[in-house]
Amino acid sequence: MNNKIIIALSFLVFNFFEVQAQDDLNYRVTYTLTFKLDSTDLESSKSETMWLFANNESSLFLSKGAALKDSMSVNVNLADIGSERWKSKTEAAKTEFNYRVFKDKSDNKVGYGIKLISDKLYYSQPMDQLNWEIQAETKEISGYQAQKATISFAGRDYTAWFTPEIPLTDGPYKFSGLPGLILELQDSDAEYVFEFAGFEELSTPLAYKIFPEEYKEIKKKELMDLVATYESDPISYINNYVGEGGKVIRIGLEGDDKKNYLKKHRERLAKKNNPIELD
Repeated sequence: MNNKIIIALSFLVFNFFEVQAQDDLNYRVTYTLTFKLDSTDLESSKSETMWLFANNESSLFLSKGAALKDSMSVNVNLADIGSERWKSKTEAAKTEFNYRVFKDKSDNKVGYGIKLISDKLYYSQPMDQLNWEIQAETKEISGYQAQKATISFAGRDYTAWFTPEIPLTDGPYKFSGLPGLILELQDSDAEYVFEFAGFEELSTPLAYKIFPEEYKEIKKKELMDLVATYESDPISYINNYVGEGGKVIRIGLEGDDKKNYLKKHRERLAKKNNPIELD
């Protein structure tokens, strides 16, 4: 994807957030995330491209698929729907990771946001809860001199490699706080492995609202409970859903059709190992 397309797509992503109280994002970091859908099956590994848009004070982290999905939602051409071009775009926008992670150093705040039906929700945590141990070991990654750091976070042990040669104290997902950019990160079981795939300073800074007003803040447990309910029985969740403005949605699956759908859905979830949250 060339730089002009990236800039155009990125503009659409942030325009989707109905920008107010803007912050400029000067940098874009690309990671390849390799993850295991089933920790007991070595053949179940998949990978996705993840993007970190950042400046020295704030950032947004999301999958490339989620960014493409956002751009499609604000740039809909009704004539395209159902066409081969539309199907190609839809295929490219598929992702296992529909969340966004917002970081704001000035507020010492990291947020985890996701859309359920038409409701956009997030929870927040303090950024300074990450207690890194910087090690003496170094290695070269893509021409950058990187240093090792380790951390225990949310029940997992992680190893990171960061470089002070890139002017960002940030990294993938919720991870930040090292004296440089995290280039590589993985947990001790290698269930989630982030690998550096590119860095660029954008010629046109991108503007976005760090915590979009259209996202409602709720407690972490509330959000995870809602996600779990939606994933375990999506039809029941949707059929009983009342969102903003009292909107009610009905899906007409009954009897054996509904049972078969839910059976296949639960089988998929059992293999998926729920990659929606790393903690």
